[in-house]
Amino acid sequence: MNLGNAPSGQRCALPIPAGMSPGDLAQPPESGEQYMLRVRLEAASIPDVVVAPRRAELLRQIDSRAGLPAGGAERESGPGASPPLPAILRPSEEWLSGVARHLTRERARLMAAIDGLDVPADFAIPGCGQQREWKAFCYGAVGAGPSPDRVILYALASMDQAMAVWLIKRMTSWMSVDGLRRAEGVWAWYLVLKLDSLLDHDDMHALRELCRKLVAILANVGHSIGQDAQATLNIRGDEIAAINILIASTTRGYRQRDLEPWA
Repeated sequence: MNLGNAPSGQRCALPIPAGMSPGDLAQPPESGEQYMLRVRLEAASIPDVVVAPRRAELLRQIDSRAGLPAGGAERESGPGASPPLPAILRPSEEWLSGVARHLTRERARLMAAIDGLDVPADFAIPGCGQQREWKAFCYGAVGAGPSPDRVILYALASMDQAMAVWLIKRMTSWMSVDGLRRAEGVWAWYLVLKLDSLLDHDDMHALRELCRKLVAILANVGHSIGQDAQATLNIRGDEIAAINILIASTTRGYRQRDLEPWA
């Protein structure tokens, strides 16, 4: 099954290799690609009409699980509060609990690939501060294959931590709440993998700002779902999965769970 491209001619935010198996559905996904594949396969079982749970009831359930008295959590309330996300946008807690391990494995795989890479002598990335050149470079470097183009690996091998953090900041500013473009999803994923497992305050702030932008995009998807949830999944299922993977990489991989939009 080739899920490299989304229906209606839209590109996937993150690629799915051809031949990817969903694996044992009773176990958490072993990779982000497998999770996205399961999203596609489960889409047909989602009801056409999905009603988001009532906010008051949802908060009571969360407070109960956290051992808090009813209404005891510090949460937004009133007319300006954001409504809870529809169920189809929320990954399972079982899957979320495995994200940190998956991030560690994928980071090790990327670092091994970079260490064994022979970067051409004439290859060069734009300099820090060259925003226009970097934007053209990033959005033009992502192809349609199941793995990042060679040029992305060359770029990752050519940048240090400071450059990766700077590029995360730029990528965050380029993203629109209207949706996550494929190039943005690919670059954000590999830039997060490029980061050290321990970050200082400034670097963590950049990662949190990226997470906040992704949460805003996911909320916008929730607002646009309407009555036809399955149609949304058919068109944007891979994008939703990619957003959730990137958010969880921060909230679970870097223990920033206060940013999670699914609770």
